[in-house]
Amino acid sequence: MLSHEDLSGECCVVCDNLTNLRANHLCHLALEEDEGRLIQMEKLDIRSVNSERINDLIDLCIPPDKKDDPLFVEGMNAKKRWAITVIEKHGSIAKLAYLNSEPVGLIQYQPNLEETVVEISCIFVPEERYLRKGIGKSLLEALTEEMKEPKPIFHNDIPLAFVTWAFEVPGRYPQHKFYQRMGFRRVRKGDPFLLYYPLKKGYIYRPKEKKFIPQEEDRGKALIFYDPSCPWAIYFSENIKKSVQEAVPNVPIRTINKSEESEEVEKRGQVPSCVIDGKPIETSFMDKESFQKEVTRALGYSG
Repeated sequence: MLSHEDLSGECCVVCDNLTNLRANHLCHLALEEDEGRLIQMEKLDIRSVNSERINDLIDLCIPPDKKDDPLFVEGMNAKKRWAITVIEKHGSIAKLAYLNSEPVGLIQYQPNLEETVVEISCIFVPEERYLRKGIGKSLLEALTEEMKEPKPIFHNDIPLAFVTWAFEVPGRYPQHKFYQRMGFRRVRKGDPFLLYYPLKKGYIYRPKEKKFIPQEEDRGKALIFYDPSCPWAIYFSENIKKSVQEAVPNVPIRTINKSEESEEVEKRGQVPSCVIDGKPIETSFMDKESFQKEVTRALGYSG
């Protein structure tokens, strides 16, 4: 099932409770306030990401000043492994917008075969000069056209819908408004951010509810789960680890790649970004004080 945590965004968060983890740094999501003003000076070329374009996809996600940082190098390598695996299994996982042969924007997605939907994790245009030029709209329209064709992974049919978690990014045009202008609907009446777009007429998306299933082996330990589809995931997971170590210095910590150790995810159901002593931590690590208080409470400490 698609959840707030899965659409990250870790753009891409990213990572569970990813809405909070990604929103401030990861995808400076460039959603056009006026999608009609398309770039006119040159033809915008939309291409699907294959094995030869993975590096272009990853490069767009990371600011130039972060590309030599060891945590981001590790994150980029993890995303590359993830992308190669998913492309071999399902086909393309993203589309790139090129202008003058240079990548200027992306839309990233992957199939949810259990629910027969396509989950959109990120629409991203990093450079200010390309904002409000219709790039996001062009990418979404290209993906929509592609998904109108039957796909073997969907039993030679089309997916039922797009689903996305429209997390907010300060200083940018509200993502959920962009999606709603593109025809997306709320999944729940009171939630403006979990949205879907029916690809089959009359379809109404109802997410399958999953819960975290604690394991006996989790007792007395900290587990940190990260989604390698986001190159910021290692950076986030290391920050979570440091915060946990500050709060409870002696607790054993295990970091789990949700793609490469999928069996660890499957047996626990819906995993958050952090689990302490078998208890999901709901507070974002970005709220350090509250996060550390919840961590210590999970271990039975006072405070």
